[in-house]
Amino acid sequence: MRVRIVRESSNKLKNLVVLVNGGAESEEPVIAVSPEDAEDLDFSIDDFELIEVELASGKTHNLISKEKVKVELLDEEDNVLSSTRAYLAVDENLTEPLITDATIDELGIQVISFKKGLWKHFNDPPSIIRKSAPRR
Repeated sequence: MRVRIVRESSNKLKNLVVLVNGGAESEEPVIAVSPEDAEDLDFSIDDFELIEVELASGKTHNLISKEKVKVELLDEEDNVLSSTRAYLAVDENLTEPLITDATIDELGIQVISFKKGLWKHFNDPPSIIRKSAPRR
């Protein structure tokens, strides 16, 4: 999916293609990004807390932002379909940015096929089926 992250406190924004990861569970909306993406949004180490995260493979620790960012779901022409406020998680081992199940739900994403990359937005008419954005 294509999203725009907006850090309102610094008026910085960044467009990303993110992985929709239904297996990444969170109580609150979260978008996981690389340290470079966080720096592009003017985050510094002081803007994060270290928290314990439970993965399928065991427990680890991640940096999570103290403030939420705005996450906007974009269509193919960069129009905003929906938005939510989410915490930014920074993972230096991340191979591509991802959003968690809570973020997926808040943005109104309805996955039709994970493998084929087919989805729709909850406001789309029944005839609309969207394709995931290619990785950059």
